[in-house]
Amino acid sequence: MVGRYIFALSSLPSDEDLNVFEEKIHYSFANKALLREALQVPSGFNGDGNKRLALIGDKILGLILARSGRNENKTKGKTTEMINARAGNAHLAKQGFVLGIDIFIVKNPCQCDIMPKVMADTMQAIIGAVYIDCNEQIQPCVDVMIVLGLSWPE
Repeated sequence: MVGRYIFALSSLPSDEDLNVFEEKIHYSFANKALLREALQVPSGFNGDGNKRLALIGDKILGLILARSGRNENKTKGKTTEMINARAGNAHLAKQGFVLGIDIFIVKNPCQCDIMPKVMADTMQAIIGAVYIDCNEQIQPCVDVMIVLGLSWPE
């Protein structure tokens, strides 16, 4: 019989770690599995990881920023600039590192550091996870975006 080896990702966040994370973003998940998924980078061990949630989060970020631009009576050009600035990978990564989100990310065993693109994807995935967890309501996403520094500046 051939032995079966299971390669684990770096340790999964404990329930206590997830509670700390939820306090950080001011949102409590009804479905903790969504939060765990949002914090997992893709790998050969877990397939897409947080990529599917990041895809949703990217669209929600754009939608909310576009809506804010309209509410602020900004031109299409100014709104597009703000979407590119606030939902772009550079800003997403910067905010994630500033807020210390990197300590919660479950990375591949071969990764030493969290790269900016991984952080940006994780930030998008967090928004996507909130959107799904709150039954596709926009306001909880807006609230989390404010905490994460991703909303339209005041």
